Amino acid sequence: MKIEAFILCYNEEKMIRYTLAHYLNFCDKVTIIDNYSTDNTISIIEKEFPKRVNIIQYDSNNKLNDSAYTYIKNNCWKQSQADWVIVCDMDELLHYNKQGVSIIDFLKAFSDCPIIMPYGFNMFSETFPEEYSKPITSIIKKGVYAKNFEKQILFQPKMLQEINYGPGAHYCNPIIKKEYQLNLSYRSEHLKLLHYKYIGIDYLIQKHEQYANRLSDYNKVNHFGAEYIKGKQHVIDCFNEIKNSNKLIDVI
Repeated sequence: MKIEAFILCYNEEKMIRYTLAHYLNFCDKVTIIDNYSTDNTISIIEKEFPKRVNIIQYDSNNKLNDSAYTYIKNNCWKQSQADWVIVCDMDELLHYNKQGVSIIDFLKAFSDCPIIMPYGFNMFSETFPEEYSKPITSIIKKGVYAKNFEKQILFQPKMLQEINYGPGAHYCNPIIKKEYQLNLSYRSEHLKLLHYKYIGIDYLIQKHEQYANRLSDYNKVNHFGAEYIKGKQHVIDCFNEIKNSNKLIDVI
């Protein structure tokens, strides 16, 4: 069985080591779809993950444009020969944590399912970890349940004609091929989509400022990513809300 990951990327020099280490642990192939990063992202891939990661670059005129992102996510997987594909952002880690069972064994048991839905969690840490010798899932284990992170990023390409993601891939309207339409989708309490962005207040502020500075006219008109232009205090308030929340739990 083969698993292939397609990961969108822009200026992810701090996160990319964690993400690639995570997915290379169980994926046969990883493709980074890079929006012409201007930091050390590409250099890190080429120096530390030689021959293990494929890089494709695309141009959006240096703008955060959900129209371009959605098109890429809806089409990047279509030529894949893998049994399962994962289509995600750099801060989204698909994690299976049933003791004694690997994600590969889990997927083998559900080979008749077109799509498997994970439970979504917004992971949290007061500081950004820089212990790259360790998996980030062993460093940051706390988070809050977040339904909007329950993205259908894991599916079998041979069974789908289209995935039809909406903006941000928070929802989709998949078209399942006729011969597989009787097959049921499935979800497991052990399969989780961990969103690693609230991992240090300085890191979160920097990410929001980066998004705000690159927000395209398309996004502004459609109010996609509107939270990015609400300013630094809004980011601090959101961070502290999770920090002080009684909903913060041990996810892993």
